Amino acid sequence: MNNVQNIKTYTALIERCFPQITVQMALPITSGWDSFVLEVNGELIFRFPMREDVVKRIEQEIRLLPILEKTLSTPIPHFDYIGHGDGEYPYLFVGYRKIGGIPLAAESITREQRWNLAPALARFLSELHSFPMELALRAGFAEHTPEQWRQVWRQEFQGRYEDLQLRVFPLLDEKLSTKTMQLWEEFLNVEEHFAFRPGLVHCDLGCEHIFCDPERGMLTGVIDWGDATIGDPALDFVGLLLGYGREFTEQVLSRYQGEEDSFFWRRIDFYSCYPPYSELLYGAYSGGQNFIEQGLAGLREIFNE
Repeated sequence: MNNVQNIKTYTALIERCFPQITVQMALPITSGWDSFVLEVNGELIFRFPMREDVVKRIEQEIRLLPILEKTLSTPIPHFDYIGHGDGEYPYLFVGYRKIGGIPLAAESITREQRWNLAPALARFLSELHSFPMELALRAGFAEHTPEQWRQVWRQEFQGRYEDLQLRVFPLLDEKLSTKTMQLWEEFLNVEEHFAFRPGLVHCDLGCEHIFCDPERGMLTGVIDWGDATIGDPALDFVGLLLGYGREFTEQVLSRYQGEEDSFFWRRIDFYSCYPPYSELLYGAYSGGQNFIEQGLAGLREIFNE
């Protein structure tokens, strides 16, 4: 379906499932890999998953967010609307009141405003990573020890390796293929990389998911919690590094109240290398040449090729 068809389908679904809502205006926000997102009447956001595995992640959010919002000073989505679909759309979907502010990724944010947001970002991350483990377990999360976290990443690599060999390595020259193997093996085989204290992590904390009021130096909300898990807090700093560089990330870290072990930055650097591989795989599967080109450019930058 194109966007016009999607909008008609989803607005009709909203009105069928929630008769109290009359859709007067509907604007597509994103149509990404996982969900179609629609802004309704300028005040509500509805998310429609595109696959069954995305539904599982939304179900996780439904369990987590009501508990998590009580512990954070930064707003997060509150699902006022939970729809269960019908014969025309089979999946569960959710709606919540639109988060105010603008994304941290917005080009209109000046360098000074961004730096003034560092304390608020540090506070949010400190609160998130200190979320009580018993509450996370109550929300249905599996506990990850550092060794279990290493196995998750080892399985991620081994599980993807066949795809990488088949679909990505033919796109790379021999140097990039060799450096890929070295990158993963050197990370996974160093015991000290896995001596951290696990915490609740957002796990997809790109600057586009952080909303702020740059003039007041405050965060107005953090969205898209479907990938949240118990794991390595260093992972939640990757979006800041990729978005605004090392100096700004260090500014946030200097105010961070969580534990920062001596290998914290090494793990951030490793996790920041993953997105190009994801883009290459998606491009190889979908035939999207732009994703392939972006992935290759990202790897060449990582490996200084």
